[in-house]
Amino acid sequence: MSLNLDKIEIEFPCPNCGFSNKASLQQIRLGEIVICSGCHNNIKLVDEDASTQRAIERIKESFKDLKRTIEKINRR
Repeated sequence: MSLNLDKIEIEFPCPNCGFSNKASLQQIRLGEIVICSGCHNNIKLVDEDASTQRAIERIKESFKDLKRTIEKINRR
């Protein structure tokens, strides 16, 4: 089973007006520009130190660990 976390959306405030906006993990990972829904300014998404990609990999690894644990329990 493949886990696609890129579509998960994160809410964040506009640095200019504070309006709450959303961006997908993929948009953040790729450093895209989104337009604030409040003031319509461009917001450059910055994934400092590739933290989004590292978090995605940690989540995927956690799911693999969970799957292995469940399989061990089912074998008993």
